[in-house]
Amino acid sequence: MKLDDIKIGSVIEIIIKRNGSSYRTVSKVEYADERFIGVTPIASEYGLFNFNDEDEVDLIYSVQDTYWKWERVKAGTARRKDGSRLHVFSATGNGIHFNRRTQYRFEIGEEIKMKYEVVKPKEEMPENKTGDIDDVFLMLDEQYEEIECRGYLKDLSEGGASVESDTRLNEGSFISFMIDSEIGQVFLRGVIIRVIEDKHGYFDYTYGVSFVETSKNYLQYFYLQQRKQLYEKKDK
Repeated sequence: MKLDDIKIGSVIEIIIKRNGSSYRTVSKVEYADERFIGVTPIASEYGLFNFNDEDEVDLIYSVQDTYWKWERVKAGTARRKDGSRLHVFSATGNGIHFNRRTQYRFEIGEEIKMKYEVVKPKEEMPENKTGDIDDVFLMLDEQYEEIECRGYLKDLSEGGASVESDTRLNEGSFISFMIDSEIGQVFLRGVIIRVIEDKHGYFDYTYGVSFVETSKNYLQYFYLQQRKQLYEKKDK
C-alpha cells in the first residue's frame, strides 16, 4: 500500500521507540500524498510532542482485518496555510502487508464493565512549547472523560481484543476495562480499529480493539491463560 492510498479521516497507529522504551498512540489522518501523511498532532497541555532524530517510528494502518506497516519513517511537524499544525511522517517505500489476526487468540466469554472516552473541549495549544514524551503521553489521558457501559469480552490476543456492546461507538474511539484474575486486576485500554454491526446478535456491535496501554501484569496474565488453554486442549 502507498501512503496516498490511506483514507483521510481514518485512524493510524504510531509506534515510537526511544531510549529502550516503546510508546504507542493513534491519531486521525488529515493529509496524504505519495511521500507524506499528516495527522492530528500528539499534544497535551505541555504542548506539541517533539520527535527526536534518534527515535524509531513505525506506522500501522488497517482496513478491516488487513494491516500495513511502514517501518522507521521520518517524523516531524508542519504548519498549514491556516496556521494549524500537523505531525507529518514520510516514507520512501510502500507499506509491508501483514495479518495481525494470526496472533494467538483465546476466548474469554464474559461480561465486563467497559468505559469509553469522550473528548473534552481543548484549550488552544501553547504556541512555542514542546513536551517530553512521558509528559505528553501522561497528559493525553486528561483530555478525555470516561462513560461506563455494559460490554462483553469475546477474546484476547497479545495486542488486542474483540469486544461486544449495545453502545454505538466509532472507529478511533478509545475504550478501557478491567479483568479480575488470580494475579490481580488487569487493566486494558485500546482504540477501536474495526466496527461490525449485527442487530440479530445478543449485542448490537462487535469491536476490534488494538491496545495502546496495558497494566504491567498483562503479559503475565496473557501467557498464563495461554498455557492453561493449551494444556486443556492437550488433555482432551
